[in-house]
Amino acid sequence: MTWTQTHERFRLLNEAEAELRAGFSRRLPWSAAYADAFGTPERLTQALRHRWRIRFQAQLDPSLSQDEYEETFADLLADLAPLMGRIGTHEFREELTDASA
Repeated sequence: MTWTQTHERFRLLNEAEAELRAGFSRRLPWSAAYADAFGTPERLTQALRHRWRIRFQAQLDPSLSQDEYEETFADLLADLAPLMGRIGTHEFREELTDASA
């Protein structure tokens, strides 16, 4: 994958997440640009899930106190839950819990 392709995929992930956050669509956004970059809606979903998993892992510092850790986890989950629901990844909460362990 070239730098240009990587940059375009990153831009499209940002765009997809922004559309999901805005709530304009109750499902995964899809267009010819997404098809060119990701191939299928399933691969776009996988890329978003990976991004959110990395976000969880990066923000859940193991040195936090138990209370701070749980509060941070709850905040992150509350932020992502609507997005996960819109793309049909409700079970992703379990994956995030596992990723944070």
